[in-house]
Amino acid sequence: MKENSHKKTYRKLQIIGDNFSVLRVRNIRIYMIGQAISLLGDWMQQTAQAWVVWELTHKATALGLVAFLSQIPFFIFGPWVGAFSDRYDKRKILLITQILAMVFAFILAVLIQTNHLQVWHIYVLAFLLGTVTAFNTTAEQAFIGDMVGTGNIKKAIALNNSLNQLTRLLGPAIAGWLIASIGLAPSFWCNGVSIVVSVICIAIIRSKKEIKKAEGNGLKEFLQGLIFIRGQKLLRLIILFAAIQTFFGLSIIQFLPAFSTVVLNGDASTLGALIGSAGAGALVGIVIILPFFQRIKRSCIAIGGAVIWAGTWYIALSFATVQPLAMLCQFMASLGAANVLTLSIGLAQELTPPNMRARIVSAFLMIILGFQPIASILVGKIADFLGVSKMIRVNGVIMVLFSAILLGIPALNKLREIAETPVIGNRNLT
Repeated sequence: MKENSHKKTYRKLQIIGDNFSVLRVRNIRIYMIGQAISLLGDWMQQTAQAWVVWELTHKATALGLVAFLSQIPFFIFGPWVGAFSDRYDKRKILLITQILAMVFAFILAVLIQTNHLQVWHIYVLAFLLGTVTAFNTTAEQAFIGDMVGTGNIKKAIALNNSLNQLTRLLGPAIAGWLIASIGLAPSFWCNGVSIVVSVICIAIIRSKKEIKKAEGNGLKEFLQGLIFIRGQKLLRLIILFAAIQTFFGLSIIQFLPAFSTVVLNGDASTLGALIGSAGAGALVGIVIILPFFQRIKRSCIAIGGAVIWAGTWYIALSFATVQPLAMLCQFMASLGAANVLTLSIGLAQELTPPNMRARIVSAFLMIILGFQPIASILVGKIADFLGVSKMIRVNGVIMVLFSAILLGIPALNKLREIAETPVIGNRNLT
C-alpha cells in the first residue's frame, strides 16, 4: 500500500516536471535566461509606472487610460502583426522590438530622474511600448513554437509563462521596496539594463531555417487566420473563455494602485505585495496545476472552470479590507487565471499549421486583448463612480455568470462535445 502511494507521488512529480523537459533544447535554455532577467525588469517598471500614474492623478480613469493606450495597438495592428511575423525572421523582429523597449525604459528613467515627468509622457510612451509589444508578443509566441516543434509547444509556453509569473512574484516586491526607500527612477533603469541581457541572449540563438511564406498582403493573410478560427469549434470556444478572463479579470490588476491606497490604506510596498501574491498564485498554478489540467480531455471545461474559480476569488477580494486577506484572494484567483491564458494560447498554437502559427496567434491576441482597451476605460469609469471594491465585485460576478452560461447551456454542451475532436486538414488532432 505504501509502495503504491510512493509510485503515485513519483508519477505526479513526473507530470509536473514534464513541462521542464524542453530545457534540453539549447536555444530554449538561452532564450529563457534572457526572458527571466528581462521579465523581472519589466514587472518592476510596470509596478513603478502604475504607481507614478496614481501619484500624479489619483484617478482610476487615468490608470484605465494608460492601460487603454498600451493595449489598443493589439487592435490597431492586429491584422498585420501575425502576417509580418510569418513572413520575416522572428528573431530579428524580437531584437528590434526589445531594443525599442529598452530605449523607452531609459527615456522614462531620465524624465523621472530629472523631475521632468508629466502624465502625458507616460500616455505617449505607453502607446509606443504597446505597439512594440504587439509585434513582440506575436513573434515571441511563434518563435518559441519554431524552436521546440509542434509537439512541445504547450510545454514551452507553460515554461515561459512560469518565468513570467516567477518574475511577477519578485519584480513588484523589489519595485515596491525601491520606490519606498530610494524613489521611482531605479525601477526604470533596472528594466532598461535587463532588456540588454535579453537582447544578447536572442542575438546568440541560432534559429531554424524559416518556412517559405506565401505571398500576399497582411490584411488578406490575417483574414485567412480568422477564417481558419471560424472553422475550428474548439478554438472559438476557448477564445470566448480567454476573452472573459482578459476583459474582466485582467482589468482588475490595472487598478490595484487605487485598491492599495484607498481600500487598504497602503503604499507602494502594498501594491508590490498584491501583485507579487498574484504572481505567486499564477506560478503555483502553472507549475503544479497546469500539467494536470493539460491531461483533461475536455479542454473547454478545464478552461471555463478556471475562469469561474478566478471570478469567485475576485468577488472575495472585493470584500477584503486588510492586506493579508487581499493577498490571499489574489493568490487564489491567480491559480485559475494564469491557466486560462496559458492553456488557451498553447492549444491555439497546437491546433495550427506551422506556416499559419503567427497569424493565428495575432488573431487570437487581437480578439482577447484588442478589445481590452475598451474594458480599461469602462472599468476605470465604474471604479471612479462606484468605488474600486464594487468594480472588482461586478467584474467577478460577470466572470462567474458568463462562464457558467457557456458551460451550462445544453446547445453549447453539445457543441463543446463536437469541438473535442477538431480537425485540421485531414488530420484529427485528438
